[in-house]
Amino acid sequence: MSNILLKNATIVTLNEDDDILHNASLAISDDRIVAVGEAPASFTPDDVIDLTGKIVMPGLYNAHTHAAMIFARGYAEDMPLDRWFNEGIWKLESALSREMVRWGVRLAMIEMIRGGVIGFADHYFYMDEVAQAVLESGMRANLAWAVFGHDEGEVGITVPETVEFVQRWQDAGEGRIRTMFGPHSPYLCSDEFLARTAAVAVREGIGIHIHVAETAGQVQASVDAYDMTPIELLHDRGLFETHTIAAHAIHSSPIDIAILAQSDVNVAHCPSTHMRYAMGVTPVPEMLAAGVNVALGTDGAGSSVAYNLWREMRLAVVMQRQGRHDPAALGGLTPLHMAARNGARALGFAQSGVLAPGRQADLIVIAADQPHYQPIHNVAAALVWNTGPADVQDVMVAGRWLMRGRQLLTLDEAAIRANFDQALAEMMAQPLVQFKTYEVGET
Repeated sequence: MSNILLKNATIVTLNEDDDILHNASLAISDDRIVAVGEAPASFTPDDVIDLTGKIVMPGLYNAHTHAAMIFARGYAEDMPLDRWFNEGIWKLESALSREMVRWGVRLAMIEMIRGGVIGFADHYFYMDEVAQAVLESGMRANLAWAVFGHDEGEVGITVPETVEFVQRWQDAGEGRIRTMFGPHSPYLCSDEFLARTAAVAVREGIGIHIHVAETAGQVQASVDAYDMTPIELLHDRGLFETHTIAAHAIHSSPIDIAILAQSDVNVAHCPSTHMRYAMGVTPVPEMLAAGVNVALGTDGAGSSVAYNLWREMRLAVVMQRQGRHDPAALGGLTPLHMAARNGARALGFAQSGVLAPGRQADLIVIAADQPHYQPIHNVAAALVWNTGPADVQDVMVAGRWLMRGRQLLTLDEAAIRANFDQALAEMMAQPLVQFKTYEVGET
């Protein structure tokens, strides 16, 4: 067992009282936090780290992403969502390989760790490769193998195979991996497939991660077909009877929001993608007021171009303030809660996301003694408005350092980049054929 004492830090706890402690200590024993504020006299540290001028806070959680899609960064730019799918991504992905996922997700992990992200909810393909990468990296993850539910054009797996994947990897890595079903969306999956997925998920106690209500056109198409919005449809078909992550949920009506709240659905809000593709403004304040757990995601780099949750925080705030003409929207620590504590809850890591005795030692250290932070009149504002990935100095998960002084400790960046470049070259040399079609009304 290793005892670590962090001292002289500003500590943003994100606890129930939103305590921010100054010149404070945080004591860690093995994978747990022992004390916050002042270490007990009986605590004997093996390592004492002076964090004068630094801010310690819970690590960030990326609540919705397609991590391996780092290969698509900048590939399909300046086009509406339907063309992005049809002319870009669903052609490029026709050449997707296991090797591309293997090395793409590791490169994405490097970007995320360096930006203070300690866990991510991944919704993609070849997820056994992703699970193995999570074991190596020391990160936390909630993994859903994306499935369209079609006989052809499928990169996913069957429902029975999904159950096997879930059971094989659930709680692996000393509890750092959670697993879910990953039906793509109500606009691509058949009604029958969604109902079957829900029935099996509830029976087996498996969660669901799904895209929903991304555009007004999707909502109208669902109303035309079922006389229900996409969120009403998923609720009616039983997909909300288990732990659910609903990605996007941009076009949510007041009734939809009530359903999300009553069903304890976790919403993953991805403002970079929403703004880049002019998809709409999610009613986040109304969701939070109703009790919906809203977390932040980056989506894949093919649409957001970065796994940068600090940018997502700022855009989430700016989007609401500009759209509502309300300079106080999503103020204070709210964006940090969305990026850390709410994300931990969405992914199923209840002991993470808060710095408190007995909780997991999952934290990041921000080098706030740099010129662009000075002066710090308001700690929350400094974190939300001034922090970028390069300001993250150290990253810890379950008492283990994944990065110290900007140096990665669990991943070999040079080897990963070399293998990624090789896999990408092989992918781009393949003939590209559109294997799916997006045709869901006006985007």
